Amino acid sequence: MQKWLWVVVAVVALAAGLWLSASFKSAPAEPVAALVYPTPRALTEFNLLDEQKQPVGLKDLQGHWTLVFVGYTHCPDICPMTMAKLAGMYQDLVKLTPEPLEIWFVSVDPKRDTPEQLAQYITYFKQAPIKARTADHKDLFPFIRQLGLMYAINDGTETNSDRYTVDHSASIALLNPQGAVVAMFKPEMKPGAVPLINNQQFLADYPLVIAATTR
Repeated sequence: MQKWLWVVVAVVALAAGLWLSASFKSAPAEPVAALVYPTPRALTEFNLLDEQKQPVGLKDLQGHWTLVFVGYTHCPDICPMTMAKLAGMYQDLVKLTPEPLEIWFVSVDPKRDTPEQLAQYITYFKQAPIKARTADHKDLFPFIRQLGLMYAINDGTETNSDRYTVDHSASIALLNPQGAVVAMFKPEMKPGAVPLINNQQFLADYPLVIAATTR
């Protein structure tokens, strides 16, 4: 009787071990530095301008994936460094994306960042076909907030001087081909360092995010 009891215990333990092993193997990997929204966040219509002074709206987000970063051309560090990182990863990201991929640089400094200024700025990042957008604050702020990002003008007011800075998010929003926000890629936050995305982590997280949002 005792021998049979040990046999039963061994069989149950083996079955439990196999079940746990299967459970761990079937659990999908989670992105480390990206937040995936449980439900895509649909955007309402918006009105922006591109670097060619052409109108940009909700229809321009459809039919492709879009990575959106907000900043301004007079930004001394986060903006050029982040855009350089995205441009450098672009070809790798295209291979990991099931549909076409666009990168948008949305300027939150419309006073200084004219379409001409934006057109010149994006030529610095030649590894990727980056698209620039901006608008007056009345149109810009609601759009940025819909993305889950933010910005604020500092050091006085724009009307008094051209010497001012702009606080803005360092995260990057990912939108699906329906034009809805599905994820947010977070920068590394290190004491005394500029908050920037980590290329290696971004490339590791990106396919996990795509898979999670297309299941």
